[in-house]
Amino acid sequence: MVEITLEKMSADIVEIKAELRKITSILDEEFELSASAKKELKEARKEPLSGYVNHDEVIKEFT
Repeated sequence: MVEITLEKMSADIVEIKAELRKITSILDEEFELSASAKKELKEARKEPLSGYVNHDEVIKEFT
């Protein structure tokens, strides 16, 4: 069994916090959608919700 120390846990937490800061800064950036992404989004918004697959049906298919 691996021995866990408070020092190791503290170092891991510091590392996780640094990674979370990186992720947060990436998510905070404002990106411009490409022309193709804008086109696909526009087409998707036109599709009626009745054409979507129910979440429960997807779960059944993959379990």
